[in-house]
Amino acid sequence: MEIELYDAQDDFVYSDTRFTAFIGGIGSGKTWAGCVKALLQCAKPGLGLVIAPTYKMLKDATIRTFKDVAGDAWLDLNKAEMLANVGNAEVLFRSSDKPERLRGPNLNWAYCDEAALSNERTWQIVIGRLRAGGEAGPAWITTTPKGRNW
Repeated sequence: MEIELYDAQDDFVYSDTRFTAFIGGIGSGKTWAGCVKALLQCAKPGLGLVIAPTYKMLKDATIRTFKDVAGDAWLDLNKAEMLANVGNAEVLFRSSDKPERLRGPNLNWAYCDEAALSNERTWQIVIGRLRAGGEAGPAWITTTPKGRNW
């Protein structure tokens, strides 16, 4: 699969730092880039987490974009569990409206879309979940700047 990226998206997607952020204005391709980064993680077996601030945002924007990016790698989505098989990985889709509900799974990676609209506690809980296989996995955010927030 070949996916074209703008320079800023490319820098973000291929960054090898553990924590990465893509902060940009409306229409800058943040969610697209975040989903491309997630898709690259799906080449390896494991469990990932994709988060949006609300279930409606997750359903209307983030999951739709992820499906578009994944193409044929998107195998199925169990809507009851909000768990998708993508490539060699499983991906949980969750909203961050109640951050404490994000506790539980041992994750290989995590992606928070529109993170500035989520509570800072979401990020703190997600970081603690990145421990699958005894390794501290990567996490990244995409967001539109919202002023002085976390």
